[in-house]
Amino acid sequence: MEILIEKLRRREPLIWINGNYDLEKAEESSPFSMDSVYQAEEVLNDYAPVLRKLFPELESSKGIIESPLLTVNTMYNDFIPPGHLLLKADHLLPVSGSIKARGGIFAVLKVVDRIAERENIFQKDRKFTLSESAKNIFSNYRIAVGSTGNLGLSIGIAGRAFGFSVEVHMSSDAKAWKKVLLRRIGADVVEYDSDYTAACEAARVSAQQDNSVYFIDDENSTDLFLGYSVAALRLRKQLDELHITVSGEHPLFVYLPCGVGGAPGGITFALKQLFGNTVHCFFAEPVDAPAMTLGLVTEKYKDISIRDIGLSGYTAADGLAVGRPSGFVSLLMKRYLDGAYTLPDKDLFYYLARLYDTEGYKVEPSAAAGCAGPVLFNTSDEGRGYLEQKGIEDQNIIHVIWSTGGSMEPQAEFEKNYTKGCS
Repeated sequence: MEILIEKLRRREPLIWINGNYDLEKAEESSPFSMDSVYQAEEVLNDYAPVLRKLFPELESSKGIIESPLLTVNTMYNDFIPPGHLLLKADHLLPVSGSIKARGGIFAVLKVVDRIAERENIFQKDRKFTLSESAKNIFSNYRIAVGSTGNLGLSIGIAGRAFGFSVEVHMSSDAKAWKKVLLRRIGADVVEYDSDYTAACEAARVSAQQDNSVYFIDDENSTDLFLGYSVAALRLRKQLDELHITVSGEHPLFVYLPCGVGGAPGGITFALKQLFGNTVHCFFAEPVDAPAMTLGLVTEKYKDISIRDIGLSGYTAADGLAVGRPSGFVSLLMKRYLDGAYTLPDKDLFYYLARLYDTEGYKVEPSAAAGCAGPVLFNTSDEGRGYLEQKGIEDQNIIHVIWSTGGSMEPQAEFEKNYTKGCS
């Protein structure tokens, strides 16, 4: 452990394999079940007609918020067999353009649900229509959230569409264009010179002082977690449509960029429910902010910060720039997560440019973190050792890179990042 901590302190890229992984023990202690995931999907389905009316971009999907699963064959100069590399394109998710759309909008819908129940807004059979009178009722309530950017966008866009006041507490890492967009739709943006953890705590304290405020807690929200988990159900359906069967002989390797952990944790939990030990989930973090890896390696979880080992947390991957992981997610991942890896910002820019040059997809730096996974497990000693230990032939792996955001990024911002990647 000390060697790993020293590597993290020195900002050395690494692969960490979770020695505590044990799916059977994870299932015994988990506070969630697959029923929880199906119930979350049902909520999203129930509100789909309302979302369809609110957001024209959901017309073709009839109100379902989902991204395509794309085949990628040329990104790595073909050293991965054709058809074995897939991109779960959450950078194309409608409404808010990132992985946070599912969880964030689900969390807003849960607030809508609670208020509609209390205010007797529901029609017969709990049918809900967003009438002007309903929006007037919601305007008496405020939703607050702490965010580095994308969750704030998701909560802000959805919350304002339903008529809520929205207050987004944003860390110094948050991109200026995200703050501008939030203010443009009428959200209140509270800025901090400190990091995400401090912004989130300030939002939490502010919400406790007013009973009309609903705080969506990125560090502790089970609603967010379960909203994110629905993505696993959608991924399974998309794999079926591509006639891809996941098995011990043809395992699924999934690479998920990780900040505080809610989104990748929810997806990992549900994927393990669906595919068991035939899916291998790895979190990707920047070397400057490896909060989840540090929490899991030390088994201190949320009780250790990257600053405790001298790291600044400053990274171009604003969505991953957190000092501490979620407490409940990191504890859950102790048994569910197969491992993690870290990479420097220069690699994020490189893969961002590479993905655009070979496939034409525009992603944010943080969303490019998953692109390193297939390379590491084909070329590094640690990656090759993991495959050997598991008895996995690399040519049989189905790789899924999870691209987590980017479609709402201004063109000038993308071009700046692309230029860095090309250099």
